[in-house]
Amino acid sequence: MITSQVLALLRSVPAQAEYTGLICRGVEESGRLYIGQPGFGPHLVSLFVTGPNPLSATHTLAEHIAWVNDPLHSYVADGTGGMVIFAHPGPAQADFILSLDGLTGMEVNYCGDALSREALWDEVLSVCAREARPFIWGFGNDDTHSSTRANLSWFAARLPEMTEFALKKALREGAFYISNGPSIDDVQVTGRTITLRLSEPADVLWLRDGQHLGTESGETVVSTEAGTDHCLQWDREVIEASFDCADATGAFFVRAVVKAEPGGEPQAETASRRTWAASTALVAQTQPFRIGENGTVANPYPSSGQWVRGQSHNHSDAKPGDNRRIAQYRLDYQAFGQLASFSTDYSYWESPYQWLPSDGTPQILAIQPDRMPHGSALEAVISGVNLAEGAQVQIAGRPVAARLSGEELHVSVSANLPPGIHDLTVTNSDGFRDTLAQGFTIQEADATAHGWTCWTEADGLPHPQAIAVAAIGDDVYACTINGVGCYRDGAWTTEGLPRESTYSVVAGPDGVPWIAGGSGLHSISPDGTWVRHQVGQGEKLASGKANERWGRLALDAHGQIWASHRWNGGLGVRRTDGTWERLSTVSDSIPSDAPTAVATDTDGTLWVGFSRGLYRLIEGAWEKVVLPEELRMCCFVIALEPDADGGMWAAVTENPGQGGVVHFDAAGRVSAYSPDNSLLPSARIRDILVTSGGDVWFASDMGVAILGTDGAWHSVTSLTSGLGCNIVLGMDEGPDGSIWFATARGVSRYEP
Repeated sequence: MITSQVLALLRSVPAQAEYTGLICRGVEESGRLYIGQPGFGPHLVSLFVTGPNPLSATHTLAEHIAWVNDPLHSYVADGTGGMVIFAHPGPAQADFILSLDGLTGMEVNYCGDALSREALWDEVLSVCAREARPFIWGFGNDDTHSSTRANLSWFAARLPEMTEFALKKALREGAFYISNGPSIDDVQVTGRTITLRLSEPADVLWLRDGQHLGTESGETVVSTEAGTDHCLQWDREVIEASFDCADATGAFFVRAVVKAEPGGEPQAETASRRTWAASTALVAQTQPFRIGENGTVANPYPSSGQWVRGQSHNHSDAKPGDNRRIAQYRLDYQAFGQLASFSTDYSYWESPYQWLPSDGTPQILAIQPDRMPHGSALEAVISGVNLAEGAQVQIAGRPVAARLSGEELHVSVSANLPPGIHDLTVTNSDGFRDTLAQGFTIQEADATAHGWTCWTEADGLPHPQAIAVAAIGDDVYACTINGVGCYRDGAWTTEGLPRESTYSVVAGPDGVPWIAGGSGLHSISPDGTWVRHQVGQGEKLASGKANERWGRLALDAHGQIWASHRWNGGLGVRRTDGTWERLSTVSDSIPSDAPTAVATDTDGTLWVGFSRGLYRLIEGAWEKVVLPEELRMCCFVIALEPDADGGMWAAVTENPGQGGVVHFDAAGRVSAYSPDNSLLPSARIRDILVTSGGDVWFASDMGVAILGTDGAWHSVTSLTSGLGCNIVLGMDEGPDGSIWFATARGVSRYEP
């Protein structure tokens, strides 16, 4: 959700009068809400989406793809959803790509490299053709995290009109080619003959299924046989080239590759063979033309239209609210002649999906109230940007009566909506849309908010996206993606506190807070000012870099503070003399440079979770902790929490849908829990809290579960309680027995 501070910054920038291109927004999803969380495996680029999937860090790949493909999650309301593009695939991932139903495409012409994924793409296309599946189109993109080191790989889509609707249709239907240099002026199909017209003379190679160009210098052979550097026909140094598909006997498809050799002639040439320096070749690739059983040729390209260039995956890397960077990103690409270049910033909160008011698309900021009991009716107000007269409003995909008043939409929510945490959607009459995912909750009829208090940015928090919370003395500290908030004397304050992304807070040996941030560790000095500490010693890491992205913290029995690094940077430890040291696999033989959780049990033993297993430090040696059989493959340790009896709780995961929690008691007994044998709301548990009374609380992206001392399970969600948001990342107990929650939409407190 866009905050009021961010909105003020967005509105402070004038409209982009200079930018004449299309509004192209997207997200690179890896299954993480912030850097350091476990992902879902590959990186998937979502195009034309209204925002990131808030549950991508919990969803399986199939669930995430289905979320993107939901029409209500695309800001171009044409009856189809967004598009999922498989990002930077590896050479052995064909089967994996083919296993993902609902993909629109895969990256082929990548960062100026046109050939490394040729064989992979042919393998994928060939299976699609043989099994009569939709083709997975090839996309071109930069992915350089720079809008000046750009225009390396791109697409050109043929559009009948210069609109986002036409672009979306062209990319979905394959009406584009990809290139790192050569341009195609025209593509026509007449009967069984495909004809290309080029901007400059180049070679055109016609390939069938099973044929692809190689990455090494080699001979190109004209042949009907499958293989590397084989083609059905090759036309040399031409402006126009045609291929009669009647000559492609038995082929499932044909595609064309335009190849130019910069700076010189081919290395060798005979009547049927030519040797190329593959590493320097400039290449354009058409999408495949499917050949039917009766010899008909399916043409994905319209017969006329304007070629519009863009690319499908790069990052502005704008921090929250940095709309000037977004504006400059678009202008930089426009200077390259690209008017349809997507900014696909991460789903990470650190560099999020963002927009400009001048985009003209509706943007929902909030709805108040944002929940109601099932069976009741409610009048609510939607605030936002570019909300227009005649806008259609939907909750849970169902229409809701709405009227515009000033810049707000007043809606009447009927009593017949089902319980659930629902999307809120606004679609303007011009066909542009926004959806506030999980924006409105219909609670169970017997839900109660008794004992609950919630705070957001409007109440003094530095940012609503909170990651950790800790009660230290009489204060409560909340770590958010844009700084730290301190709850003191009944109010939140940010004065003097760190103003960067923060991830964990713990009381040091003297009882004062230590905070892990995106650029170091922070502590409060005797004069009340905050000081940043950097662990350094990057020479001990294989990368040679002293990255200071710290995550989970713990205090051990000796008064040492341990810090887990969020980017494969080893373990940090603050010795009792006040000096910091970085431990690594290179020089200290720790099990991994990717620690993910750290805690000390009541006997003083240090437990450290890594991305590939759980370990204890026993008399200076690392001992691997064996997980129970049912969770043996779940090697990523998300959280650790000691109990009062010498035991340890561990939250573990692997792929989405796999995981749970394990309890190791002091006597050596091990118990495992998952959604299959408990009320755990998700396989991925984000935090664990053992209260002073012995109850165990488990936080997840889908609410909270409680295991009581009597062995009974209970659940706490925003459907049944006053919990501000179901996505809960951190918890702690206050000195008065209250339970505090860090959520994706602020901080909540429950006072029993």
